[in-house]
Amino acid sequence: MQRQINRWQISLAFFCLAIFLILLMGVVWHLPYIHQLDQWGLQNIREPVTPERTWFFKNITRAGNPIWTGFIALWACFFALIFKKYDIALFVMLNVGIFGLGVMKIFKHFVNRPRPNILHLVDEGGSSFPSGHSMNAMLLYGSLIVLVYYYVKNDPIKYAFMTLLTCLIVTIPMSRVYLGVHYLSDVLAGLVLAGFLLIISKEFIFRYKPKEK
Repeated sequence: MQRQINRWQISLAFFCLAIFLILLMGVVWHLPYIHQLDQWGLQNIREPVTPERTWFFKNITRAGNPIWTGFIALWACFFALIFKKYDIALFVMLNVGIFGLGVMKIFKHFVNRPRPNILHLVDEGGSSFPSGHSMNAMLLYGSLIVLVYYYVKNDPIKYAFMTLLTCLIVTIPMSRVYLGVHYLSDVLAGLVLAGFLLIISKEFIFRYKPKEK
């Protein structure tokens, strides 16, 4: 049985893309709203800097590291291939492997935005826009939310996992602003770009797959 394309989700995907383009233009052309957004982020997410908050966000940010997200993605693909769920393997590798690394690196290279000129609480190199950790968070944990929704039958377990994964998607980008290695516009751009890619890939890879009962 063929599942129809969800028009609402496709609309949401292109809304995310539009937000990304607005942020991209603002960063490239140094428009005032980007400065205002970034200052708000530094004042409301970065401050106050305390040992407790630093400990928390240093640990949270590790869940968005490329090595960790790649490790989780490889294990997910391994089990998907064992159980002959080839659509799952394609979905995860496309999002985490190609989108999470390739697309992110392309934009980082061409935009080449310097990182915030403030104290960095972790060591980080490279350019700032968009945030790779934010893209990794949305693409990996967002993919897992989709898979949990499709394949976990027990509702309490399903929604518990979806809530936990959503918390990671929110707190990992926040950690990058707190730690001083990204502006708020960087992490928002990473989230909405990854959201666009995630929804489009989900709608087309699972185009012919109804929700399993």
